[in-house]
Amino acid sequence: NPLVCTFHSLGVRIMRRDGEALGLKRNFSILDSDDASGIIMQSLGSTDRKAARIAMSQISLWKNAMIDPDMAAATAKDSHAHQIARVYRDYVATLSAYQALDFDDLISMPVTLFTEHESVLSAWRERLRYMLVDEYQDTNACQYELLKLLAGPRAAFTAVGDDDQSIYGWRGATLENLQRLETDYPNLKVITLAQNYRSTQNILTTANSLIA
Repeated sequence: NPLVCTFHSLGVRIMRRDGEALGLKRNFSILDSDDASGIIMQSLGSTDRKAARIAMSQISLWKNAMIDPDMAAATAKDSHAHQIARVYRDYVATLSAYQALDFDDLISMPVTLFTEHESVLSAWRERLRYMLVDEYQDTNACQYELLKLLAGPRAAFTAVGDDDQSIYGWRGATLENLQRLETDYPNLKVITLAQNYRSTQNILTTANSLIA
């Protein structure tokens, strides 16, 4: 039967089924933003929720870009960035000790799993032989890597996206994912949908003005 899900719910399925290969128990916990904020405030040694949100946002961007704590520390350019990189290291260690994942881990951990365990990747490639990814312009680097691993040499997938509708750059989404498709998949067939059957002319005129 078709499997219809978000990237994150797919990540949950993958890790519940095969996460033990990375030392993760099947009944691992998934932290919400409040849980994550509490851990980060503890690492910061502060109850400043604004500072915790700033650190959480940066850690999320690092995870979505597949930057681990060592890389984050190595590229930190000032004392504030170094502090957040240290918090990042503590945060990852705490989640590991708690047998817990946050929402970003639900994408990055399957990438790690597939990269380190070829047999697990092969099984999921066989299970998800054909894929359709909607709103492709809003994917981040880690989601792209997950799709690329699952697609494999067969590359039997369809990506639907519009660079003019990209609105999630603030959380790591990158238009480079659309551009990389033609580089990584030379046989890619591009179908341009130029006719809108859903919106009235007033909406189209306004939208095209904003795009221009």
